[in-house]
Amino acid sequence: MSSLAEPDWEALARHPHFRELVSNRRRFVAKVTAFYFAYFVAFLALLVYAKDFMANEVVGISLALWGGFSICALTMILAYIYARRAPEWERMAQQVVQEASR
Repeated sequence: MSSLAEPDWEALARHPHFRELVSNRRRFVAKVTAFYFAYFVAFLALLVYAKDFMANEVVGISLALWGGFSICALTMILAYIYARRAPEWERMAQQVVQEASR
């Protein structure tokens, strides 16, 4: 297949390996997004409804600030996990491209 040729997108979308790739990545992103959203909402709920608790200090820093730091750390951790999974999805995408070019 020429690199300038337009692929048959409809055929690719029907390909079982492509569907597996999309499903696999969508499941991962949905789970991670739901987890992050729940974590963030729980943090906000604690800030609003447990002000006295969040005002407590650990190592001289309030729990509210530790919670903010944890959200930043969680963002980096989830990005790292996504980056670790990305090569698997890239291999799956290459497999679809190779099979489609036959």
